[in-house]
Amino acid sequence: MDVTFYGGVREVTGSMHLITTENDRILLDCGMFQGRRKESEQKNRILPLDPTIITNIVLSHAHIDHSGRIPMLTKANFNGHIICTRATLDICEYLLPDSAHIQESDANYLNYKTVRSTLYQMKISPRAKKLSKRKSNDIKKLLKKNQNKLNIDIINELIEKHHLEGVHPIYTIEDAEQSLKYFEGYPYKLPVNIGNDTLCTFYDAGHILGSAISIIKIRENSHNHTICYTGDIGRFNKPILKNPTLSFAEEDRDIDLLIMESTYGNRLHEPVQDLKPQLIKVIT
Repeated sequence: MDVTFYGGVREVTGSMHLITTENDRILLDCGMFQGRRKESEQKNRILPLDPTIITNIVLSHAHIDHSGRIPMLTKANFNGHIICTRATLDICEYLLPDSAHIQESDANYLNYKTVRSTLYQMKISPRAKKLSKRKSNDIKKLLKKNQNKLNIDIINELIEKHHLEGVHPIYTIEDAEQSLKYFEGYPYKLPVNIGNDTLCTFYDAGHILGSAISIIKIRENSHNHTICYTGDIGRFNKPILKNPTLSFAEEDRDIDLLIMESTYGNRLHEPVQDLKPQLIKVIT
């Protein structure tokens, strides 16, 4: 058995870890890198592995830095299942299309700026230092349906006509919606078959609704291996959310490998009750 880390290591975002056994390849999370636009986009556009070799995906929770590249995998012929809790499935039905919408909007705006800049240069007089206000407004009217809505069809036509380099979203809303067909939601504390002689049991991680600590049991070459993947772990005594699980079933306590987040490692949080006065101060 091997474990390969493709993200979320020495950095917070882009969680993606591959468990390779003799018979299966199980992916733990498939998150997007987040941060500076150009750097993050370059990382996100490249899948570090062939989606067709993956047996199944275990998704710890719905946040985009853990789930955001799933539509890329399903678009690229991933043919397994995405195993998660029921609440994670429900939240992904909103977050993944929303992630795609943001990408589409960003791509459209960048393409608008490219076309606008090109038309400015074409319309400017050789003697003028800058474009007249009238010509500038004419270009904006051409590229916009109204003050807040771009004319995407015209922009795309002009990109093609003038052989400009357009920006494309990493995946579309349609891609995101198609990816949801691969999801399977399960309750906590129910062992689920995720591969050949491989079981996964979810425990509440207390991070967001549906977040899970995954106990993965693998039997390979007459040996048993148990992996605990924590995903993101929440704080204790928070409203709405349950506390992170501390009491595991007896059969799930003997861990061979612990894969654990450390976002707030070596840091003490203030007591939750001390945060309410601070919140009141901020909003008033």
